[in-house]
Amino acid sequence: MPGVTSDAAKSAFERLKAEFAARRPLRAGSLIVTVFGDAAAPRGGGLFLADLFGLLEQLDVNDSQTRTALSRLVADGWLVAERIGRQSFYRLSTAGARRFHAAAQRIYRDGTSDWDGAWAVALLPDAARDRRAELLRQLQWLGFGQLAPAVLVHPAPDRESLAQLVADWPAAERPVVVAGPSQFDPSPDALRGLVARCWDFSGLDLAYRRFAEEIAPLGRALAAGDRLTPLDCLVARVMLVHDYRRVILRDPLLPAELMPPDWSGRVVLKEAAALYRLIAGPAEGWISDHWRGRDGGPLPPAGSDFGRRFGGL
Repeated sequence: MPGVTSDAAKSAFERLKAEFAARRPLRAGSLIVTVFGDAAAPRGGGLFLADLFGLLEQLDVNDSQTRTALSRLVADGWLVAERIGRQSFYRLSTAGARRFHAAAQRIYRDGTSDWDGAWAVALLPDAARDRRAELLRQLQWLGFGQLAPAVLVHPAPDRESLAQLVADWPAAERPVVVAGPSQFDPSPDALRGLVARCWDFSGLDLAYRRFAEEIAPLGRALAAGDRLTPLDCLVARVMLVHDYRRVILRDPLLPAELMPPDWSGRVVLKEAAALYRLIAGPAEGWISDHWRGRDGGPLPPAGSDFGRRFGGL
C-alpha cells in the first residue's frame, strides 16, 4: 500500500542514510547541486530556501551549512538568489541550467549505443599552453582520453556539450576538433589497445562496484514489493543520484563495442535505473504536495524530459 514503510525497506533505507550522513568531509554544495539537478530542474529550476532546508535536514545538513554552500554556488554562477517578500528563492542561472542539462545527458542515459565507428580528435593549440590544464580538465570531463600531451580522443562525445565547450573558449585558445570515421577498419585488438592507452578504468570499476553494493539492499526490498514513505523516496532518490553522479561523471561512456561484455558500468546502470523507477513516482508526489513555486503555488509539473530518464520511467 503506498505510503506504508516495510521493515526491510526501512532498515535498508536507514542504513543507507546513516552511512551517507556519516561521510566526511560533508560537501553541502555538491549535494545542493544534486537536489537542483534531479528534483528542481524538471519543475522550473527554482526552490524556496525553507523547502531546501527541510529536505537537507533529512540528510543531517544544517541550515548554516546550507546557507554557506548556497552563497558559494551563487558566487560561482550556478544559482541566482532573489527575495520574495521575506523569503529567499533560489533558481538556476542560465549558465547553471546549461551545466545541469549537459550533466543530465550523462546521468540519466539509457545505455543504448549507436556508435558508427567515428572518432573525434581534439588538438590543443599552442595559444592555450598557459591554460592547458583547465582545457584538458574540461575535455576529460566530457570523456576525452589523452593520447599525447596535446592530443585527446573520444569515439562518441556529446556533440552539443562539445560545441558549447569550444564556443566558451577564446577563439585563439579553442581546441581544433577533427571528427569522422576511421579510414580503414581497425582490428579489435588495436581498438582495445587504444582504449587501454587513453583511459584507466580500474578505479572506475571499483567505484561502480562499491556503489552497487550500497544500493543493493534497498533495491532488493523495493523490488520485492516493500514500500517507503513518499518523503523517504525523495531522500533515497537524492542519495542515489548524488552517489551515481559522482561515479558516472568520471566515466567516458565509451561505446559498448569498446568495452568488455561484463563491464561493471553497464550492470550498475541497470540497477540504478531500476531503483530510480521504483522511487521516482512517490518522490514526485511528495514534491507536488509540499514544495512551492515562485508565485507561492505548487511547482509546475515535471517536463517530458523527466519521464524519459533512464530510457523511460
